[in-house]
Amino acid sequence: MPVNAAAGEPLKPSEAFSAKAGSAALRAECGVVRGTDEVGRNALSVRRRLRSSCAGWKRRPTAGDFYDALRADSPDAVQRSLVGVWMREASDAEVALGWIEEAYTFRDLVAAVHRAGAAGVNPRRNGVLNRLATR
Repeated sequence: MPVNAAAGEPLKPSEAFSAKAGSAALRAECGVVRGTDEVGRNALSVRRRLRSSCAGWKRRPTAGDFYDALRADSPDAVQRSLVGVWMREASDAEVALGWIEEAYTFRDLVAAVHRAGAAGVNPRRNGVLNRLATR
């Protein structure tokens, strides 16, 4: 989905996105094979991305830390950083896998991005997400 990054597309509000979660049935339909220890709080795509993107952190965050960051009503500095890392560095495929692996719904992700103040860190990603909006 080509997006004009120079346009600085603002991220739509979370209410514009579906609250539908990924599922084992959807993973099977898409050919994504994951064990029960590779979904939700332990989503494999999230673990892999954080392992790479946060390699130099004093305490390397886990997929569970990211899962909690997305659900924090008032994210702390580390949680805000994790959301920013995901927005800046996760590939489009990883963003889709995070959803299908049940790490978040797109509504959860976008709400967390807004709470973390990360809506402006990747205008291209905003455009990709906006195209998934249901309203």
